[in-house]
Formats: sequence, C-alpha cells, structure tokens
Amino acid sequence: MRNLVVAISRRPEVRYLVFGGLNTAFSYGLYAVSLLVLDAWGVPGDFAIAITFSWIVSNLTSFLLQRHFVFRGTGHPIGEFIKFTSVTLGSFIANLALSWFSAQVLGFDSATEKLISQLIVTAFLVVVTYVLHKTFSFRKAGAAPSGMVAVEEESDIEDQAPAHDRP
Repeated sequence: MRNLVVAISRRPEVRYLVFGGLNTAFSYGLYAVSLLVLDAWGVPGDFAIAITFSWIVSNLTSFLLQRHFVFRGTGHPIGEFIKFTSVTLGSFIANLALSWFSAQVLGFDSATEKLISQLIVTAFLVVVTYVLHKTFSFRKAGAAPSGMVAVEEESDIEDQAPAHDRP
C-alpha cells in the first residue's frame, strides 16, 4: 500500500488534485462566506467583490503549495511567482467574466445560484490553470513546453545542406 501511495504521489496531476484541491476548497470557502455576507447586506456586485477577495487571499497560498508540492519548482522564486500570478490573474479575469455572464445573462442572481455557478466555473478553470502552470509557470529551464516542437531556423537548415545545394 505504501508503495502505491508513493508511486501515485510522483504524478504531478495527483499532487495538483490534492494540493490544488485544498487551496481551491479554501478559496471557495472564502468566496462563499464573502458572497453570503455581501448578499445579506444587499451589496451590488457581491460576486465580483467575493471573487476578488478570495483571489487576493488565496493566490500566495496557492503559489506556495503548487511550487513546493505539485511542480517542485527549481527556478527563481520571484520569477516563478510572476509567471504564476500572470496565469492566476488571467484565471481571475476569466472567473469574473464567466460569473458576470451567469449572473447577468443567464439570470443566476440568487446567492445559491451564484454558489453553484462558481463551482462550475472553478472546475473549468482548474483544468486550464493546471495546463498553464505545468507548461509556463513551473516549466523547467530549457525544456520545451509540452506539445510544442522545436522549429529550426532557415539559416540552420542552410548550414546543414550540402555545399552543392546551397544558393
């Protein structure tokens, strides 16, 4: 059993589910409490304020967990934090846009509907941010991003061609 746990824990996808899941639950809890309080007070834009608050608080926690436990970052921490935050900032903006769409266009305006909508948006964004963190935020130096192929420059190709084939 111990060997199975060790083998599974070597997979970054599993570590992301565990530690990303913990941070997502923490962030969603902050969102839920904030939303319910703001909704009870009748504050306009309650979902946007709640999303912003939970993102600000959970971004650093998420970075520390993912850098250390998930991707085992080896780059400069500040550089990785900047790349990480650029991904999470994009996710934050997408979250605001999708939440606005569900509230304003789809009419999900009760607190319960906003909480459910946020779960759906979060599930989608978890997948997207995993891919971006793996291929951008914590990519090992010198490694090509996953799914990308190196492209030779034209001058490199000409240098490799036999002399009689060169112009």
